[in-house]
Amino acid sequence: MLSQRIYELRKSKGLSQAELGGKLNFTQQTIAKWEKGVAEPNTESIIRLANFYGVTADYLLGLTDIQSTDDNLPSEKEQQEKLSIAEKLLVDNYRKSSDEGKKAILGEASFAALNSNENSLKDLELSSELTPSKA
Repeated sequence: MLSQRIYELRKSKGLSQAELGGKLNFTQQTIAKWEKGVAEPNTESIIRLANFYGVTADYLLGLTDIQSTDDNLPSEKEQQEKLSIAEKLLVDNYRKSSDEGKKAILGEASFAALNSNENSLKDLELSSELTPSKA
């Protein structure tokens, strides 16, 4: 079912295997193998395909015939257009990284977010210490 859905969605967009591969950073050979059922995309690739086509992963996997739970689900292209340059660079670097590189990127992002929240909490605590209480 997955191979058929990948083929049908690509054809519905009028894309060649090479064009789809180019848009999603896959080779034409990879797309061909998926469509023939010789190989299957990994989880990340399924998510990228689903986002690109604006369908659910469940639809791609053949678990449902409903393409989307939300008719307004943005495509990957629409999502990319809303990203800042820094966000696009981060996403691009993440996608090109090895598994270890991806873990490192996620670790740094988590660390930065945690520190950001701690700083916000510290700022809040400091401002409340300076503000007289209404006891």
